[in-house]
Amino acid sequence: MEVAASAGGGGAKTPDEIIAKHCNACHGSGLLGAPKIGDTAAWKERADHQGGLDGILAKAITGINAMPPKGTCADCSDDDLKGAIQKMSGLK
Repeated sequence: MEVAASAGGGGAKTPDEIIAKHCNACHGSGLLGAPKIGDTAAWKERADHQGGLDGILAKAITGINAMPPKGTCADCSDDDLKGAIQKMSGLK
């Protein structure tokens, strides 16, 4: 039962929706050193230095360098963000 989706407009979002609306502006072009979508090597290097996928997620939640907390997706859940990161990075 998907109560969250009907409760107040939020609800789970697909990784593609999150990426298109919140991530692509910087991660599509590599703006300000952001790892590019699909550049698994760049994402893996960050993961190796930040504690794996969970470390990258933690940085995404709090913000890092020029990236604001949650990458401007204030209503994204941690799972929403993790799905978007996995899709952009190719990491599992």
